[in-house]
Amino acid sequence: MSKKIFLYICPECFQVCDTMQECHSHQMIECYTGEKGDEIRKPLTDSYGNLVSRAPRWYLEARGWIPAWSPMPPEYYRAH
Repeated sequence: MSKKIFLYICPECFQVCDTMQECHSHQMIECYTGEKGDEIRKPLTDSYGNLVSRAPRWYLEARGWIPAWSPMPPEYYRAH
């Protein structure tokens, strides 16, 4: 059984750590980046195959930007 691996990232400077720390006077964001080949590692596309963001889905989910940041309903998104 594999153990889920998390990383912690600062949303301001993108510093990455393997333990929760404070950076720029706030806690880093906890992110699960998925296993090798996992859909969560791929950039987000819309239902037409157009790239919505260059960021991997795990980062957008960690920031809470899916689906709140998008004008399109969440059912239009899928990992590409």
